[in-house]
Amino acid sequence: MAASERAWDEQRSKRARVATLQDQMKRHDIGALLLGGGIGVRYLLGVAVPASKVFVPADGEPIGFIRQRDIEYVRPHHAAVRLALYEQEVSNDCRDLDRNGRMACTVADLMEQHGVAGERLGVEVAAPGLLIGLIKRGVDVVDARDVFERAMAIKNDDEIMMYRAIADQYVDTMRAFREASVPGATENAIAGAVVTAWHEAGGEEVSQLNVCSGENMNPWRRWPTERALKSGDFVGIDLHARGVNGLRGDVSRTYFVGDRPTPEQRALYREAYQYVQEAIPIFRVGRTFAEIAEATPPVPASYQRQQFSYHIAHGVGMGSSGYPHIEPQNRDSDSVLAPNQLLAIECHFGEPGSALAVKLEDMIVVRDGPPEVLTSGVPFDERLIG
Repeated sequence: MAASERAWDEQRSKRARVATLQDQMKRHDIGALLLGGGIGVRYLLGVAVPASKVFVPADGEPIGFIRQRDIEYVRPHHAAVRLALYEQEVSNDCRDLDRNGRMACTVADLMEQHGVAGERLGVEVAAPGLLIGLIKRGVDVVDARDVFERAMAIKNDDEIMMYRAIADQYVDTMRAFREASVPGATENAIAGAVVTAWHEAGGEEVSQLNVCSGENMNPWRRWPTERALKSGDFVGIDLHARGVNGLRGDVSRTYFVGDRPTPEQRALYREAYQYVQEAIPIFRVGRTFAEIAEATPPVPASYQRQQFSYHIAHGVGMGSSGYPHIEPQNRDSDSVLAPNQLLAIECHFGEPGSALAVKLEDMIVVRDGPPEVLTSGVPFDERLIG
């Protein structure tokens, strides 16, 4: 990607992420966070590094705790770094404790230094021994996942620009998927072409790749096999992949193999396509999840069993599907859509017992008015929607 096309600023984006997360912490009465999963570290430090943790005070800069071997790799991306928690010096009363106990002492000391001793500590991922050590130190430990997911759900302007670039990566990759989906090609071979195309488009990694054809589409088999495509098949893909800055996309498409679809295939494809197109404009700032579920286009009774096992929409970010999860069965949520939430709108239409199914999914950005459809450039099978 040319430098002139990189309009975003990763450091500015990182600062906005911290501000959003700290706002959520205050809303949920949490004094500090200890994030230890790969997603939390990447989100706040701007770089992927294993075996690390991040301490996030309610005010001030997050502190990364990094192994000695990685600290100079991380420092150019995030200046506030220290040696790993287990390598920190501890007070005399903690020196005889095991590794987890010493780490708990360090975290408790950090809370005191930041003026939040006695307040709640949100923990994302931690070993049981560390949790036990924190509790023994009198730390009020709570689950950080809800606060963290709600913060990640709101994308800053730089992240939206990154996602537009990720959408371009999907355009290139889905083109390669369609070109590889010819009679005789196996699902595994097509999956290999997709992985190659994603990396050639500048993608970071393929996180989850489903390639299904023919009877493997209903029920959705998920993982590719040695089944060879035949003329007259549908072939579908659900691609979760990391692109710019480690952000992860989620897009599905279905294409027809050959050039003679049956009237039944045409009708099924049009119904799925129309469902997604009618659903997308419903997602607007201020609408409750219950209102969204109620306003979603009706699903034909024969497809409901399959479709209702999916979300109407779900959040997209650094992890797999995240907050918000808007589901057909959940019609009583008063949570509301917020500006710059990035969602995947999906459908899987197929009758139980039939080999035919169509899976489609697009990414959108929630706005005050009609949403921005990030993946509008990823083509559907135009032969079946005309």
